[in-house]
Amino acid sequence: MAKRLKYWGWGYEGDGLSPSDRDALLATLAAGYAIDATGTVAVPGLGDISLPLPRLAPPPALVPLCAQDPYERVLHSFGQSQPDSIRIFSRDFAHAPDVVAYPQDEDDVAALLEWAGEEGAALIPFGGGSSVVGGVTPDVADRYAGVVTLDMSRMNRVLEVDTLSRSALIQGGARGPELEAALKPHGVTLRHFPQSFQHSTLGGWIATRSGGHFATLYTHIDDLVENVTMVTPAGRMESRRLPGSGAGPSPDRLLIGSEGSLGIITEAWVRVQGRVRFKATAGFRFPDFVQAAGAVRAIAQAGLFPANVRIVDGVELAVNGAGDGSFTLMVVSFESADRPVDTWMDIAEECALDEGGVPDADWRTNPDAHLMGAAGAWREAFIRMPYNRGVLTPLGIISDTFESAITWDRFEAFYRNVRKATHDAIREATGGVGAVSCRFSHAYPDGPAPYFAFHCAADPGSMLEQWWEIKRAVSDAVMDNGGTITHHHAIGRDHQPWYERQRPPLFGDVLARAKTHLDPRGILNPGVLVAQDGYGSKTT
Repeated sequence: MAKRLKYWGWGYEGDGLSPSDRDALLATLAAGYAIDATGTVAVPGLGDISLPLPRLAPPPALVPLCAQDPYERVLHSFGQSQPDSIRIFSRDFAHAPDVVAYPQDEDDVAALLEWAGEEGAALIPFGGGSSVVGGVTPDVADRYAGVVTLDMSRMNRVLEVDTLSRSALIQGGARGPELEAALKPHGVTLRHFPQSFQHSTLGGWIATRSGGHFATLYTHIDDLVENVTMVTPAGRMESRRLPGSGAGPSPDRLLIGSEGSLGIITEAWVRVQGRVRFKATAGFRFPDFVQAAGAVRAIAQAGLFPANVRIVDGVELAVNGAGDGSFTLMVVSFESADRPVDTWMDIAEECALDEGGVPDADWRTNPDAHLMGAAGAWREAFIRMPYNRGVLTPLGIISDTFESAITWDRFEAFYRNVRKATHDAIREATGGVGAVSCRFSHAYPDGPAPYFAFHCAADPGSMLEQWWEIKRAVSDAVMDNGGTITHHHAIGRDHQPWYERQRPPLFGDVLARAKTHLDPRGILNPGVLVAQDGYGSKTT
């Protein structure tokens, strides 16, 4: 029997933290940061969830594509954000979609778009449901006649592999493991591994400008896209498949990052690579986060382009059982399908040692060095991390992240100011101190992508309000200190006000006009990227 996805947290039913991992996490938060459980809420069973009656009924031709049973409606009510988690355990499902549709081809997508438009229903694209910014949560209030969630998981095939050009045509609903399994017999890989890899899709990666495995060079899915096909209420749009073009503004760049607000990404040609044959990973310890950042900058500016070069501060290591809090860890990795990587690692090690780093484990004599020491412990913690929230939220503990990017000349002030603002916001919202940590997820020659995490005890009765108070404060701090509101988590509904502040006003006008042209009735993922009012009247 196939596993079912959880509707209350990350992964499949039966998957999660082991009892010992759960106990260790709670003990560390309590002993190290005075973060204690303030409540106990059980996982809501389907029978405990009150769903409104569906407001829509699909026409006979579309009935085979649609589901309206409680599990499907509940599963598609939320993504994986902290407010989503809080609302799930509060049994807040009044906004659940009326219909969940599973198109199998582009004709189905077009038919579902037409029906939703005629009904005045909002249509929410759903890839793997891994959004952490409210990108798939159907919060459209009463402005629409109903909500249809479009689950793309049945459009999940690799349609063609061009080994000569090293590219592949893949449908938008293919999850990471599915597309990699289909590429493997051809000896190639997309090599795009976000933390959500198992439960996210190619179309979702493109729609949200996903950040993947590569910490340098090919950092975003943008770098791997050759062309995009999108079905919109105004028609089908397909860009020309080319290795590069200087012909005016790129249509791909309009569609990449559109978050389902302009149309449905049905397929794309993407650049693939030979499968990795050579790799090496080394860890280095630093006494200070800013000092470690200097080593990352040296490596990023040396033209080495490692697959991974990340630093993790002492708080992050300690919270996740990968360190004692006394040092910052840098992990650097090189991978190649063609040649040994030791020479590159030698240079990276020199950069680390020059900045005061000391080896975590000997990578030269031990091919399993990446599994040893703090680097190995961090690797295991990183894999477990998505399951933490499902444990912490019902205990009244907020556990969330936010990420940004900043140039090197402004990094140190940005890091200190945003970290302080987060501590201040936690104290103001909850009265507690909490834990605030930072790591780098990606690095560029001109700047890093700092990735912050925070934990704090909350009042179970006002947990959502307290989260929003913290979220607003840290988002303001990110913008006030010159960063981007997101490096790779997308905009969704949670970041919309700060995205409007970040983008040039004239560009916002152009984007709104593009949406009006492609989605004249405003049914596609309302409230994402473009603020909308007055849409959703039923055709008469």
